Amino acid sequence: MGASLYEPVNVYKPMGPDIGIVDGPFEYLTVGGVRLPLPFTTRMTVVRLSNGDLFLHSPIKFDEALAGELQRMGAIGHLVSPNQFHYAHIGEWSKVFPYAITWASPRVRQRARARHIDVTFARDLYPDPPEEWRQDIDQTLFPGGYFKEFIFYHKTSKTLILTDTIINIELDKMPEPWRTATKLSGMYHPRGQIFFGMRLPLLLQRRRAEAAFAKIRSWRPERIVLSHGRCFESHCDDVIGRMFGGPPS
Repeated sequence: MGASLYEPVNVYKPMGPDIGIVDGPFEYLTVGGVRLPLPFTTRMTVVRLSNGDLFLHSPIKFDEALAGELQRMGAIGHLVSPNQFHYAHIGEWSKVFPYAITWASPRVRQRARARHIDVTFARDLYPDPPEEWRQDIDQTLFPGGYFKEFIFYHKTSKTLILTDTIINIELDKMPEPWRTATKLSGMYHPRGQIFFGMRLPLLLQRRRAEAAFAKIRSWRPERIVLSHGRCFESHCDDVIGRMFGGPPS
């Protein structure tokens, strides 16, 4: 069995008040300039802010029909790179929507230059949310060393928005030998795991990790959206406790 997508792709799928996801086409992991035969699914999270602007988290490959659908929901105002690995399509969206603010995560500019990706970032993300979405979304910087990423929390829908922090791959959507490798990593549905590349840095940065864990617990999310694998739509207290300690303070 080959890899399979979260179909339909390039279609907005509502998940709660003013929030939804768009599953995209396959991407392929490139290491040292070599594209591995490992197709992985992509996912963008869309939040409609109180002022009507749309917040696009980890934009997937640009699709004209999808862009038209989103424009009917609101003005595309923010194109957000949550970590240095989720940025490659921001330039495509920015060319079509030049007035959208492009937001940079740590080291993403250097990575884009090194890979000759045409993208310009206007603003930088910081641990505290900017004025543009402070009313609707909270955030924190998750200390994963080289793999650090910004985590977001949509207040109205009580949704935690992650990128690579937790991986929850459905094994029947993976081809071999990647299915076996994923199973050995523990990062598969239904339990999922913190991305293996973050685990040692979290141990080495214990104080920062505990501060991020405490903030995540304080939000008490009722839904967890992931970029890779199946999202968690119930029993989130159990997931948060298992991943980040518990109970909430």
